[in-house]
Amino acid sequence: MIRRIIQALIAIGFIVYGYFKMAGSEYQKDVVVFGIIGLATLLELLIEHLIINRKRLILLLYVYYLAVKKENIRFSMSYLYIIKVDDEYLLVRNSNYGHYQLVGGKYKRLKGTQSLLKEKFEAMDDLKLPNKNLMKDDFAIFIPAKNAIKFLDWFNEGKNREINHWREFYEELIEGKGKLLSKEKFPYVNYNLLGRVMTPVKKTPGWDCYEILQYDILELLPNQEQYTELLDLKNQGDSNYIKWADRELINCLGHDKRTMTKLYDIGHHTKWALNMKWSKD
Repeated sequence: MIRRIIQALIAIGFIVYGYFKMAGSEYQKDVVVFGIIGLATLLELLIEHLIINRKRLILLLYVYYLAVKKENIRFSMSYLYIIKVDDEYLLVRNSNYGHYQLVGGKYKRLKGTQSLLKEKFEAMDDLKLPNKNLMKDDFAIFIPAKNAIKFLDWFNEGKNREINHWREFYEELIEGKGKLLSKEKFPYVNYNLLGRVMTPVKKTPGWDCYEILQYDILELLPNQEQYTELLDLKNQGDSNYIKWADRELINCLGHDKRTMTKLYDIGHHTKWALNMKWSKD
């Protein structure tokens, strides 16, 4: 963006210099025309850029503003499973914050991806979260605002990064944080990609940084044996690690309007995933 502004100023400079400083010169017309052509070309590129990005124009403008200020943006890139049995959804306890959320978590930065992120996008580690154990190399990083849109386009293309969604399912329900489902019935899972939810650029409360959170939303498609095992798990009831919540309870983030009590905290991103859109509350 800054490069384009400089190019536009140079083109305007040719027009001004040719028109006022070269009066009477045989080259005046050529210099002015050259400047006009350059400015028109840049204007065409700008219009094309705005048309292509019309659905994220506010994001573009805000990111460009932060780029001028030389700010960094924290990106957290995750995926979440919608696992529904009857009319309730399976939630698991977040070990860091204590709230309940859909099964899933952050993508991992693979070995080959690490150098690409640093070289192409000037990525920096997220020092606000520990980089160890199950959180080692999570896809939570800081990117200079000037590279933010380029980074988003690269990530959403899905090349040269982790795209498999099995790891978090396995860690949270089969072997790792929880051992709730059998390896025999769940050697794999099928799912639909419902879409993607992304927050606007926002200041993170208490962290004093700009942030974008993005979630790929997956709908689990269990076979009959898997569904039966999930139903058995549901019939065992809630525990400290898992909860089963209906849509109304999730939309109220754990507050039960029927009993007028707060049962437990549900992460905001669970509500966003269920409704397939970000909201302030």
